[in-house]
Amino acid sequence: MVYRYTAYTLDKRIVQGVIDATSEIAAEEALYQAGHRRVLRLAEIRPGLSLPQLIPTLFGVKTQDVIDFSRQLATLIESGVNILTALQLLEGQSNKSALRKVIAGLIEELRGGSPLSQALGKYPEAFPDTYCQVIRASEQTGNLEASLRQIAGYMEKRMAVKKKVTRAMAYPTVVLLMAIGVVTILVTVVLPPLAKLFASLGAALPSTTRVVIFAAGFFIDYKLHLLGGLFAVIILVAGYVRLPAGKLTMDRLMLRMPVIGSINIQRNMHHFCETTAILLKAGLLLPQILSIVIQTVGNRVVRQALGEVREKLIQGEGLSGSMGAIDLFPPLLVEMILVGEKSGSVESTLDTLAEYYEQRVDQKIGTLSSMIEPALIMAIGLMTAFIALSIITPLYSIMRSIQ
Repeated sequence: MVYRYTAYTLDKRIVQGVIDATSEIAAEEALYQAGHRRVLRLAEIRPGLSLPQLIPTLFGVKTQDVIDFSRQLATLIESGVNILTALQLLEGQSNKSALRKVIAGLIEELRGGSPLSQALGKYPEAFPDTYCQVIRASEQTGNLEASLRQIAGYMEKRMAVKKKVTRAMAYPTVVLLMAIGVVTILVTVVLPPLAKLFASLGAALPSTTRVVIFAAGFFIDYKLHLLGGLFAVIILVAGYVRLPAGKLTMDRLMLRMPVIGSINIQRNMHHFCETTAILLKAGLLLPQILSIVIQTVGNRVVRQALGEVREKLIQGEGLSGSMGAIDLFPPLLVEMILVGEKSGSVESTLDTLAEYYEQRVDQKIGTLSSMIEPALIMAIGLMTAFIALSIITPLYSIMRSIQ
């Protein structure tokens, strides 16, 4: 993919240009390595969007498709089928058009003399850089089928973590949307005619009713202004968040928020441990592994910290010592890696840490979900009860006066 960038150089100049990279993260990393102090703007150049690019979830290659493809390819290779024939068999039996196109492209690349890892790198939307690096290492060791199963298991775990987060947040999101809908109907449909009735009868209204009627009237009278202001704020925030400085600010905020910050840190530590472990098993060196991990970590604060660790590794320091000098990394992680370095079992230590952080993230997400649900229900109940009482109380007063 090609990106257009605006950057601030070390000699205090603003420069513009284009850069070819597999992802936005990889493009940023390449610019920093090229000596640019700060990336001010980075946007992908899109000559024309197809449906798979517009709606990748529906029309692109899904993660589960890649997992199934990897395991099927491993089985065929293990059975003695050569890679080209195996890919042709998988292309013929696949019922997913997006995956068939990718496999057909892989076949063409292999026929042209490219190795499998290089062919996979042509399709970053389906095969992430971690995937390609594991396959590249396996081509050198001659253990392709084992690596395919290994990377399939890795992707399956990553997908399971995302599903857990999505499921945990689904119920609170639905409840919140329903609450907004109920309050909107009460304020815009139910209250206006009742307010006119109260005014025509000249009834003395309690303060709660006056507050609700004022809020409803203000919303109805200035709804276009409020919606326009909300839309403008959303546009401004979205525009700022798209800038590198805005993304960095949001990433810092996501790590500092109560409860959510802890979950984000532990999710990133889980990703680091799991990815590093699988790449160590593939035979890659730590500085090279960290370069890959940096490109796959979403949080820019964590990415910068890992960049510092990589620089210290290049200078000859150990992994635990490099991470211990940065406050972001939990002491438990640093101590466990130190033990692994002394015992020569860093891979198994990282595997253990990955499982630990996965369990911790699951527990914290469960706790957060169990806290959000009753809090939302209570807030919705109180809000609805407040509005209902504000409507019912004047009605009782009017009925008494009529009697």
